[in-house]
Amino acid sequence: MADIPARVRRVEPSDPGGEPVCLLTSEAARTRRVPIDRLLEDGAFSAAATGYEVRLPRDEEHWLLANEFAEEEAVCCPSLGLQVEERDEEIVVRAAF
Repeated sequence: MADIPARVRRVEPSDPGGEPVCLLTSEAARTRRVPIDRLLEDGAFSAAATGYEVRLPRDEEHWLLANEFAEEEAVCCPSLGLQVEERDEEIVVRAAF
């Protein structure tokens, strides 16, 4: 896959500098199209001081899944900035406050 150009998508926080809170209601959690648990079925999670990363296999299915997750996560966590990036053989979803 290294010969295929990498894609990068950024989802800017709607409330940059705001309190790092999650506004997800229990109803919204039940109806969410891509909960983080879905990403973790195929990915590896790592926490950081200012957010987290999830690493997924690099293919079209995971690219679409990661982008859908980023869109939903940005709505419920408005101070969170997200980036979905293809790198070599993986897709990295990075979330940072």
